[in-house]
Amino acid sequence: MAPVLDRIPNGAFILTSGHADLRAGVSVKWVQQCATTPPMVMVAVPKGHVLSPLIRDSRSFAVCQLDPADRSTARAFELQTPGIDPFIGATVDRTPSGCPVPARALGYIDCELARHVDLDGDCEIYVGTVHHASTLLDPREPGRCLCDGSTVQRQPAPAKAAAPIRRTPAPVAAKAPSRTPACAPARTRK
Repeated sequence: MAPVLDRIPNGAFILTSGHADLRAGVSVKWVQQCATTPPMVMVAVPKGHVLSPLIRDSRSFAVCQLDPADRSTARAFELQTPGIDPFIGATVDRTPSGCPVPARALGYIDCELARHVDLDGDCEIYVGTVHHASTLLDPREPGRCLCDGSTVQRQPAPAKAAAPIRRTPAPVAAKAPSRTPACAPARTRK
């Protein structure tokens, strides 16, 4: 079975979330787009990780894509000691929803939690509605918003472009940002 299962696309990803002054991340292998309208992704996470309550409380998470050659960043999130912040000592960006992103990431997808599925296996699945996506290919340039009117409905915004992500030094805790970034889809309540 293993040779066939290994053909399923996978890559170097980190799933992150933050709530209040807490933040965490975990290295994940399985990330997949699961809907186009609205755009949604699903990610499998090992059960019992400290990230689970942060996603539950903040109702948001970010999927950060790493360069496969960047083993040092990936290793910081694979070999974690409980209670130790894996972001310490690194430059950290923040998504519009407040999730931490390692500055060495190639890009990120900022999601609002849509569904949590607890499986009988060793992983659980989080499904998120994509509200923002950005590339971070060059650390000297601000992140580029990849949202466009054909895939994400925008709320009316001022004439200027969406603000780039904020960079903060690692040990400094940032305030919880507004849950309505300029390029977030409009939300309706029933």
